Amino acid sequence: MTITLSDIDTLVLKPFQNHRQLSMKESETLTLELLALLCDDHVDSGVTLKYIARLITPDTYDDLIEERNLNHLCGYPLCHRPPERHSQHSDLTVHHGSTGIMASQHNDAIIKRFLWENNPYAYLSKFCSKFHFRCSQFYQVQLSEEALFSRTGIHLINDKLEKNGAVTSGVSHLEQYNVTLFEDLLREKSSEEDIKSLIVGLKKLGLHTSSSGEAENAEDKLLEDELSQWLGEIKIVEESNPPLLGDLQRER
Repeated sequence: MTITLSDIDTLVLKPFQNHRQLSMKESETLTLELLALLCDDHVDSGVTLKYIARLITPDTYDDLIEERNLNHLCGYPLCHRPPERHSQHSDLTVHHGSTGIMASQHNDAIIKRFLWENNPYAYLSKFCSKFHFRCSQFYQVQLSEEALFSRTGIHLINDKLEKNGAVTSGVSHLEQYNVTLFEDLLREKSSEEDIKSLIVGLKKLGLHTSSSGEAENAEDKLLEDELSQWLGEIKIVEESNPPLLGDLQRER
């Protein structure tokens, strides 16, 4: 099923409406229920994904990506497609003897992280395309690291008001959990200068990986080309009205 705001209210938030502050135990239970819901299918709209942002942390989002991948879904919650490449866990496994298991598991984690960080196409084992990888990155870096039990009132259904297709809150402090979606931001950029300003913004968010001047310039040019391509594809999608975003040209 496609996951809606109503599903989140009914299946996840409804049991926690008795008070404005969640206990640590309640926040853990809510998080598990939310992950269980989101790992099996995609959300219906950007509005729903933006609302989810107030209920999760960057670490929770990492867990969600992993759970969705286990179910053969792209890590980006708005997408219903599978990852472009199935993760071959056996390729990343180092075999050990019967001793030193904990140390070996730690070494495995280091090796897997190294392979991930040094494989330019590693994202394709978690996402359907580079576009949704970027969308996911952009979403995650905006998530608050504040523990869920410290977020007063974020789980209360009656505090959520829907107006003109957007979710707003009657409680101003909830605005700190608002996020912008990468695809929405890209739609607003139409000129070369807009694209360049977006690249500067992505750098400030830490989505650039190169540190040397020459490599950074090359990455800037690649990202500029990608943004221009994605912008064109979004316009084509909106004009012809097929399923939104998930069917953009996949990077192979």
